[in-house]
Amino acid sequence: MELNGPIEKYLYKKIVDRPENESADTRAHVLTDVEAKALKKIQFWAMFNAAIAGALGVVVLYVPKYIWGEALFPVTDVWLPFYDDYIQVEAVFLLFSLVLVVIEIAYLTYNNIQTVKKIAHACNYPQLEDPFYEVNMKSIIAVGLEKNVKAQSQIGINPFAGLSRWQVLTFTILNLAKAAMTNFLFKLIVKRAFGRYAIRILVDLAGIPVYAFWNAYAARFVVKESRVRIMANPIIKDFALTLKEEQKDNQEFRDELYYMLDFVAITKRKFHANHYMLALVVLDAFDIEHDPNHEYDEQFLERMKTKASPLTIAGFSKVNLMGMALDGTISQKEQFKIKSWRDDGIYNYTLEETKKTTDEFFSGAGELSIL
Repeated sequence: MELNGPIEKYLYKKIVDRPENESADTRAHVLTDVEAKALKKIQFWAMFNAAIAGALGVVVLYVPKYIWGEALFPVTDVWLPFYDDYIQVEAVFLLFSLVLVVIEIAYLTYNNIQTVKKIAHACNYPQLEDPFYEVNMKSIIAVGLEKNVKAQSQIGINPFAGLSRWQVLTFTILNLAKAAMTNFLFKLIVKRAFGRYAIRILVDLAGIPVYAFWNAYAARFVVKESRVRIMANPIIKDFALTLKEEQKDNQEFRDELYYMLDFVAITKRKFHANHYMLALVVLDAFDIEHDPNHEYDEQFLERMKTKASPLTIAGFSKVNLMGMALDGTISQKEQFKIKSWRDDGIYNYTLEETKKTTDEFFSGAGELSIL
């Protein structure tokens, strides 16, 4: 299996080199009580360690500044020709900030690696005999390194279809900058609340809960993503077999299936390894060739609303339900969309049924009652 860089190789070795875990269930999509308890413990310490790192980062950054001031962090006057004046730059403080950021990122990466390793060991994942072993291994490694798996694009599925480059860029920047924006707004609130009585160090240290929260949130996301990727593979295989049995004589469904998989990705507006796995397994089940040049048809949804048979709508509803459940969350946006889809007659499940299916999947119940 091809791995990029020493960190990926290190995490691969950590996952593969695991002790025999007799308490783990070999059915990856089923969480036993022992496994569930282990995952809760792993999540707590992952979030706790990440939060402490975020809080300490702010403390270590600002406390020395206010204790030693310019003796430790001198201010330098820098001439800007285009500005025709000097500006004051805290060069040493900026360098110190950069060093702390690098250290924090390194620690958070290590924390993620340990978290993913522990989860994989707790669930005996991935299993060597699985035909998708390499795909699964790359997927779980990507979680640990917080890398975005864009393998869907290899089969022509683009979650951002219909968006301009500027819209995609804006969407990406907002996601990346949310911690910094939250910190700015929190400081602004502190200044407004205390007015001229706000001590500068109080304003700067206001970032402690902000960065602690976002670090803990990111760690929780790693745990959540590890869980959903571990449990997805066997569920998807069972789903594909059931779907093929129900739709094997429906040519209309087969003709629209690729666009249904597009629609799943577009609904989430993000690349996700589980949606890639869903597309791979379902396309293979229906003997549909993977097409790297495939493009989403903007008229697809209109065809579903006006021309599709009840059998095709039933299949589309199942594909859509599975796609929403596979990342373990039904967002507020999706809840509004479900109502719209039901009004248009292209989604057969209620919001309650959708949430129940998602909960069954994420909790490791083993079987999805509706599917």
